[in-house]
Amino acid sequence: MSRLTPTVRKRHYWPILLLVWSLAAVSATEEQTQPHESILAAAEQHVLNDFDEENQEIKVAAGRLDSRLRLAACDQELDTFMPHGRKNTSRVTVGVRCNDTGGWTLYVPVSLSLMKEIAVANRELPRGTILTSTDFKIEKRDVARLHRGYIEHPQQAIGKKLKRRLRADAVLTPGQLIIQHAVKKGSQVVIVAQIGGLQVRMNGKALSNGAVGERIKVENNSSNRQIEVTVIDSGVVKATT
Repeated sequence: MSRLTPTVRKRHYWPILLLVWSLAAVSATEEQTQPHESILAAAEQHVLNDFDEENQEIKVAAGRLDSRLRLAACDQELDTFMPHGRKNTSRVTVGVRCNDTGGWTLYVPVSLSLMKEIAVANRELPRGTILTSTDFKIEKRDVARLHRGYIEHPQQAIGKKLKRRLRADAVLTPGQLIIQHAVKKGSQVVIVAQIGGLQVRMNGKALSNGAVGERIKVENNSSNRQIEVTVIDSGVVKATT
């Protein structure tokens, strides 16, 4: 899986959350110490690997370590882990561990941004709006800071109803949307089908609920045959080809 942007490292003077090291590490000479850069690079790489996905840009920055810190040089490759699991957050903690006998474990804070294309309001939208494709646009935003979630695919929003007013350029979140069924199970619907250059309309019965843009199955009243359709309006569906 390819990364869309190179790693960006910005050093900040953040406190070390927890540090455990052996007596040998404290007394290590300059030649025997683990370079700080290698520890920070290991922490950053762990985050890059853990959060790498398609269609997003990742930037990470590990916090600067105290310059007085001296840790014994590790003979093995540094081991890294996420102590509290992966979260949708702009700041995570990565454990960096030396598995040598009498080794050490260090917890390093790492900030990150995850830029993704998501849906935002095209204009101010009043409460109760039934969303169409013209009500929102797709923009790149830092989703690591969006703790309430976000909408990636337009189909997830089209046909749904807004619970509350949404200002222009605000991010659409799943919690703001209510499914608005344009077709209800068991109701009569008009089936629109395109046959060559001719549009044909037939009556049918919905076999499940459906919002605008969703695919459902209906039963043709004339043939009793079940077909897959797309809901295009209240009580109106279009036969899929």
